Amino acid sequence: MKTEFADLKEMHDYAWRLIIRGIVDKKSPARHPTFGTNGLLGMPELRTVVLRYADQKAANLEVHTDVESKKVEELKFNPNVGIHIWFPTNKLQVRIKAISEIKIGSGVTEQWEKVPTGSRVSYGTLPTPGTVIQTPFAYEKPAEFERFCLIKINIEEIDLTHLGTRHTRALYEKKTKWCGSWLAP
Repeated sequence: MKTEFADLKEMHDYAWRLIIRGIVDKKSPARHPTFGTNGLLGMPELRTVVLRYADQKAANLEVHTDVESKKVEELKFNPNVGIHIWFPTNKLQVRIKAISEIKIGSGVTEQWEKVPTGSRVSYGTLPTPGTVIQTPFAYEKPAEFERFCLIKINIEEIDLTHLGTRHTRALYEKKTKWCGSWLAP
């Protein structure tokens, strides 16, 4: 665990290593980031998602959802998203601003085939997610490929805050090719 950062590239690469670990390590905080959208009524909407893919070079992430979920409707209206991950052991906060892309149909067949059979029931809930139901279990969960949706998260900005021996904060932006700038924490 790092106690302090004095190099922008080192801090950026360190954060990405932690994020990428979330794809394979179910105990990593990056496995379940907080995903923020702009609600249809203007209020922020936050929820926990499962990180399915991360690529530092391309600066993108992927999560999966049911195409009938409210978040997809929100993303169609406004594709801007935020991601938050807190790594308590590493004392590192990662805040990401990004633009999302919704992918469905034949373009996501390969990803669908990688989803374990038992997890496919997350895509096809009846009635659709967020619908009022009369009792806690008045729903069904068939696996429906037509309801499988991949959200590609194209990162525009990463804001890192490390609470080490001395606190450090850095901002990395796509428009500067991820060079980074120190910020007052």
